[in-house]
Amino acid sequence: MHLQGATGSGGLQASGIKRFARNVLEQEGVALGAVTIVFTDDAGIRDLNARFRDQDRATDVLAFPLPDEDGYLGDVIISLERARAQAPRFGNDREAELARLIVHGLLHLLGYDHHRPQDGRRMKAAERRALGLFAAGSLWDAEPSRA
Repeated sequence: MHLQGATGSGGLQASGIKRFARNVLEQEGVALGAVTIVFTDDAGIRDLNARFRDQDRATDVLAFPLPDEDGYLGDVIISLERARAQAPRFGNDREAELARLIVHGLLHLLGYDHHRPQDGRRMKAAERRALGLFAAGSLWDAEPSRA
């Protein structure tokens, strides 16, 4: 598991994020999968969204499945700025919203999708199961700043 952008990103705790992501993957039957999780801002994710998906707008999470024979599953990119802004809309605090986005991105790497209603229901059920593994306070070194 590789994290980028976590240093100086609002007190994120790399060990907690890695542990949570590993638990999510294991629950989905992936014992040896490797991923990269990148934390960025709206400008960074907007650039990637425009370059790779032809959508010139910021989004909350992007997943780039890149499976290989060595167990590498791909990259998950998360906008911390977007997570903070949308957390209240989903009834979450910043940490719970970050957990939701980590799960969402990981599930996309594993082949889940939500474009058709039946696929969306399957993915939502998997998200609920995975979020049951989330322990509040495990992703932050301390209470994150409100900035």
